[in-house]
Amino acid sequence: MKKRRTIAIYSGAIPSTTFVEQLIKGVAAHQRVLLFGRITKPISYTSKNITVHATPNSHFLNFIYSLYRLSFLLLKKPKGLFVLLRQTKKRKGLYKRWMWFTKALPIVLYRPDVFHIQWAKSLDSFFFLKTEFNIPIVLSLRGAHINYSPIASQKLTDSYKEQFPNVAGFHAVSKAISSEAQKYNAPTNRIQVIHSMVPEQFFKAFTSYKKRKSGPFNLVSIGRPHWIKGYSYAIQAIRLLLEQGFDCTYTIIGIDEVDEGLLYQINDLGLEKNVRLLPSLPQSKLIMELPNYDALLLPSLKEGIANVVLEAMAMGVPVISSDCGGMKEVVTDTTGFLVPIRNPKAIAKAVIQLDTMKETEVQALTQQAHNFIKREFLSTKGVDEFLALYESSMKSN
Repeated sequence: MKKRRTIAIYSGAIPSTTFVEQLIKGVAAHQRVLLFGRITKPISYTSKNITVHATPNSHFLNFIYSLYRLSFLLLKKPKGLFVLLRQTKKRKGLYKRWMWFTKALPIVLYRPDVFHIQWAKSLDSFFFLKTEFNIPIVLSLRGAHINYSPIASQKLTDSYKEQFPNVAGFHAVSKAISSEAQKYNAPTNRIQVIHSMVPEQFFKAFTSYKKRKSGPFNLVSIGRPHWIKGYSYAIQAIRLLLEQGFDCTYTIIGIDEVDEGLLYQINDLGLEKNVRLLPSLPQSKLIMELPNYDALLLPSLKEGIANVVLEAMAMGVPVISSDCGGMKEVVTDTTGFLVPIRNPKAIAKAVIQLDTMKETEVQALTQQAHNFIKREFLSTKGVDEFLALYESSMKSN
């Protein structure tokens, strides 16, 4: 029987994203899981293998908790305190030192066998776990943190290049992300491509495609209002479609704050009646909302593999995606429509092509997409791959 490991899955927020929460519950079925960070909203875990060591949001409670943990650290692992103090001195500013100390304190007290960091920019804060305690670090490589953050920061680039060679294992959401990481000295043999885990409820929500009999063609995009999402090109495509006499609407879900750039573009092109900006939706409501649209559009300039595309494909919603990052690994001629980035004309052409297809043809396309996602992105498959990555990381460390 294999020894039970203690795996820390760190994202900084408790609860975390849907993907990370699935990972936590999946790993907890086999190993012990420790969670560190701040609780952002109430959550309880049914598994006895999940233990939360939160950093309180209240400064007063944080001080009390830290005194309590400090006393235990002095009794159990006094050397850890000296390491913490030495590392704290490297931080700039009294407040930043205190916040880092209280964040790192429970990790040093309850040292895991593996420390899995979800966001690459957090690596620098916890790299001391490798250098001081030889705890193997597993790093997830996703989206912005590897695609363009190091391009915008030379300091981050230098940090990645220095620390990546000593990371025990990397989780990449796509082959494209894996290639990006290698630019910053990530050893190829330590990178494991593990696809995102699509929640089972999206597969259960699958319905056979039904062609709209009348009314406009309804497109939807889902995601935060960031320039990397390419919404401006999608809005230009809507203008082109209307100019060609093609009746359509476009909804962007995920605009929680006023975005002046998008609002100006919509007004400037006279699309107030055709383009809607809506706030984010919880997963349960998103599952109910997606089938109301004729297609999901991902106009991004950079992605790992966008979870929303996987979820739409699992549900049977047709997908039009830009050829960015790892999207070509999932969106092919047999599963959806792939268009060049920054190309409103190509988006418009794909929309018309989808609309002119026979209902049976779209049904075959969405069924193939559903089957592909179920085969490659099922959560149980992903958990097994992560467990193997943790084991190999401990051996390589």
